[in-house]
Amino acid sequence: MKHWRRRSSAVLTIVLQVLILMLPEPGVAMTMDQFLTSLDMIRNGCAPKFKLKTEDLDRLRVGDFSFPPSQDLMCYTKCVSLMAGTVNKKGEFNAAKALAQLPHLVPQEMMEMSRKSVEACRDTHKLFKESCERVYQTAKCFSENADGRFMWP
Repeated sequence: MKHWRRRSSAVLTIVLQVLILMLPEPGVAMTMDQFLTSLDMIRNGCAPKFKLKTEDLDRLRVGDFSFPPSQDLMCYTKCVSLMAGTVNKKGEFNAAKALAQLPHLVPQEMMEMSRKSVEACRDTHKLFKESCERVYQTAKCFSENADGRFMWP
């Protein structure tokens, strides 16, 4: 178990370092290409930790939350959000931190929609007790408030 934690911690560190290298200069928005690349990198950092179907991940990618999630899929959304720094280990969403992170996480053309989703979903996690479900339901809320433009790693 300790070896797995050390290995996943190393993978997470590498993914985060690469994401930092991809960040645009301060004051310069992330491009859509950079955003799509970051989604793939985050997926690659989290997906191997869980038993997931590629089809389910692809559905989440385009904001399709219309199917019953497995516990692993819900915990995958938690892993993604932990990497983005927008939730804590209890699955509690930090809207203020998410809003501050948006310029580093999404391209300019998604900024307003993302702000709107964060504001609409800031308290969704409070309706659920289990940490992975909290994050999954918050992500689902984002999708429902994104005017069809939601994307998930």
